[in-house]
Amino acid sequence: MNNETTRFSATQTDNGFHVTFFDSPEELEVSVHDLNEFANRYTHEMLEGKLQELSEKEKLLFSIWEMVLIPDDTIH
Repeated sequence: MNNETTRFSATQTDNGFHVTFFDSPEELEVSVHDLNEFANRYTHEMLEGKLQELSEKEKLLFSIWEMVLIPDDTIH
């Protein structure tokens, strides 16, 4: 997860997402709680103008958050 264009697949599970990286054997579980906690903190910081550079894990959470927000009828 250390390069800027980390490619991954996120499969929805009962309590979040199972993340598999294309260039690494590493796998990660992201819970809905993790995602909500990140989204709340990110939104709060954005509204206060306090955004800092995201960590690699935060970039991953941001990408998953974006996927969740995309309408169902969007064609990828």
